[in-house]
Amino acid sequence: MEHQNTIVLYESVADIMQQMLHAARMQDWDALTELEVNCSQQVAQLKTLENSEPLPGDALKRKVASIKSILAHDREIRNLVSPWMARLNKLMNTHQTEQRLTQAYSQ
Repeated sequence: MEHQNTIVLYESVADIMQQMLHAARMQDWDALTELEVNCSQQVAQLKTLENSEPLPGDALKRKVASIKSILAHDREIRNLVSPWMARLNKLMNTHQTEQRLTQAYSQ
């Protein structure tokens, strides 16, 4: 019955990913970051529980469904976050350039 714990964790990760997607849609970056930490902890637990025994049919179907959900949410989160990250990166680069210019011409 250890596979039950594994399936529950996969489903938990899928649920957290759904919450992360909601946070990304709302542009709630703080919530997204907190959920990301929680998700990482769940994945770390999953790695310790994952075993090489084949799962029974129903458990395997639940695992596959969870993985598909996780991947779909991850893809959509990346699509939402990528433009924001690009803007942030551009802003940071502009600020760094300003600092270098200020340092160069203030000497």
